[in-house]
Amino acid sequence: MAGGMAEATVPPPVIDTGATANGDPIGDFQVEEARSFEPRANPDQPAKAESLVKATPRPTPPPNPTHSVNGRAAWYCNNGSGCPAGYSGGLYAAAGPALRVGNWRGRTVTVCGSGNCINVKLVDWCACGGAREIDLFADAFSRLAPLGTGTVAVRVSW
Repeated sequence: MAGGMAEATVPPPVIDTGATANGDPIGDFQVEEARSFEPRANPDQPAKAESLVKATPRPTPPPNPTHSVNGRAAWYCNNGSGCPAGYSGGLYAAAGPALRVGNWRGRTVTVCGSGNCINVKLVDWCACGGAREIDLFADAFSRLAPLGTGTVAVRVSW
């Protein structure tokens, strides 16, 4: 005892053996003989929850479009009504006169308006009078603006 101080006595460590004070095993611990390494039966798992609203990547305009037209877009073909034969909705459009250049039918064009861009396939034609350049299927138009908007200013590039 240096300096007149008594050494503190430290009790020995307690080792948990998985038993209660009366010696019964704790419920979380299994007796070695009862342990099984057989795979457990899995209950049917429900499908993983997925968001109902999925973020859709926004296409960017072509880096160097060889053609582009500014004007307005309207919509048609909603829920299968007024659609060209073989189409009931989707990302399709009817080309106005300025878009019907060369082999236009089946061409994919990028339509940008209201801060968004979409790629649509030209499958039909429209008279598209005035400043209207393209008629989008309702599915496509709704990605640019609400259908109640009527028409929206766009730039069409290909």
